[in-house]
Amino acid sequence: MMQEDHVASELEAVRRRERRAAAVARTAARVASERSLPATLRALAHEILQTDDLAGVQVLTSESSGDKLRMLGAAGFPASQNRTFFDRLMECQARGAHLTMLDALSTGDPVVIPHRYRVVMNDPAWEPLHHYHRYPEWDAFASIPIRVRNTTIGILNAYIAPGKKVDRESLDFLFAMAEQAGLAIDYASLLAREREAAQRDVRQQLARDLHDSAVQRVFSIGMLVQTLKVLTSTDESKTGKRIQDITLDLEELAESVSKDLRGLVAQLRPSATQGLGLREALSTLTANTHRQTGINFSMNISSVAEELEADLAEDVYHVIAEATHNAVKHSSADLISIALDDDDAGTGTHVVQLTVRDNGHADPDRAPLVEGNGLSFMRERVRRWQGQLTISQDSGDAGTVISAEIPLY
Repeated sequence: MMQEDHVASELEAVRRRERRAAAVARTAARVASERSLPATLRALAHEILQTDDLAGVQVLTSESSGDKLRMLGAAGFPASQNRTFFDRLMECQARGAHLTMLDALSTGDPVVIPHRYRVVMNDPAWEPLHHYHRYPEWDAFASIPIRVRNTTIGILNAYIAPGKKVDRESLDFLFAMAEQAGLAIDYASLLAREREAAQRDVRQQLARDLHDSAVQRVFSIGMLVQTLKVLTSTDESKTGKRIQDITLDLEELAESVSKDLRGLVAQLRPSATQGLGLREALSTLTANTHRQTGINFSMNISSVAEELEADLAEDVYHVIAEATHNAVKHSSADLISIALDDDDAGTGTHVVQLTVRDNGHADPDRAPLVEGNGLSFMRERVRRWQGQLTISQDSGDAGTVISAEIPLY
């Protein structure tokens, strides 16, 4: 009898391993094909729930600011309460509750706590989440960090059903599914970045076309109207008076159309710094790039960032963003340094000095940077302010240096 029980137990263990392997394979296929991140992570949570007979599963990712978690996938708990989960979690923390899932997020190490359900439900500090956790009943709790390129970007929470144990195999399964969640989040982030870049390029091209054609032509019409005004200013005849009235109407119409077109150009070129300021916009850029690529940043931004007029700050931001994109795409760098300062060099004319440097190592197969759209885009931004852009691509370990000097009159 004991031998039969042992055989049955072994068969069940084999079936469980097969179910887990199949769940990982199905999730991997979905990650590769599904373009909706929430749909992918909800399916992943349900795969874990069904495969290991858990009570509940949550997949949470950190916001770009790093101070808030969003629940993008969950199974087992009431869906209607998922949206308010983090806010209620913060209420529990304010009451003195120890949030072990945040330990996993901050340290990057897994957390497994047996008999956690009784502690949570009997602690008044957890009262804001008592209704959420009441059903289905669970026992142990495991929080697994979700990592992408050595950076923790979220956590996978598993609520273990009563009578179930968290053994090495079940932990390995959760780690494998957390890895798939990380791949899905990273893939969605890269897709979003590519879409944003494509939309930005299209909008920039439309803005340039409008500015170079329609805006300039309306400006020319306005100049012709001014010429017409001068030619008819001394004509006191009835016809001359009529032409002067029409000229005034044309002048107002040209000014109105020009204003509308310039407003449209401004909308097509959305501001990255408006409402944030240059310094905060650069901090967001580097934080997002680090999260997506693992590349570290060193920033030395002086007070000149707060002194630049809005249009110049916007152009400086886009030069830095494009230089950063080039470093990520074309170099093997693991560190990008950004410096922004001003200098009068004893000439009485202040100059904004901008440098973006990567530490990419020499690679004989690495193609040199060519004057493509990205570099042309940066040069256009700098030349707009009568500045100069220079590019140095060292053959040693200095990487690529993109620098700009823009005079401040």
